[in-house]
Amino acid sequence: MNREILFRAKCSGVWRYGSYVHFDKKPTHNCYNCNYKDFIVTNEEDGEHYYPITDLSSIGQYTGFKDKNGRKIFEGDILEYIGKRKDNMNKVYRRKVVFHEGMFALLSKELQAYSVLKHHCMEDGRSAWRVIGNIHDNPELIE
Repeated sequence: MNREILFRAKCSGVWRYGSYVHFDKKPTHNCYNCNYKDFIVTNEEDGEHYYPITDLSSIGQYTGFKDKNGRKIFEGDILEYIGKRKDNMNKVYRRKVVFHEGMFALLSKELQAYSVLKHHCMEDGRSAWRVIGNIHDNPELIE
C-alpha cells in the first residue's frame, strides 16, 4: 500500500495522531486507561503509546491531501478559499471536510451539497484551499 493511513482524535483534550484502534472488549493488557475501548496508537522514540480517545466525535481520518500550505487535511477540518475569478473576486468560501458515500468531500452548508475533495486538488495532491481550523475547536468558523 502506498498511501498514508493516519487518524487524529482528542485524547484528554490533546490532539493525538496515529493509528486508530477499537477493542470490542476492554483491553486486558496494561494500558493507560482500560476503561476505554478506542485509542490512538503512536510510535514515539520511547515506544508505542495507547492514548484513550475521550471525545469519540473527534475521530477523523487523513484524506491523503494537503492544503495549499502543505498542511495535512483531515476529516472534520474547515477549509477556506478566496475567489480569484472575475465573477467571485475576493469572495470567501468555507467548507467542512466530510466522508460521504465512499469519498472525502467538502460540504457546503448554504447549499447542502457535497463536492469531491479531489476535484479541488492539483496533481501534486495539494488543494487550492487552506485549513483554517476544525469543527471541534473552531465550530464558529463554519456557522
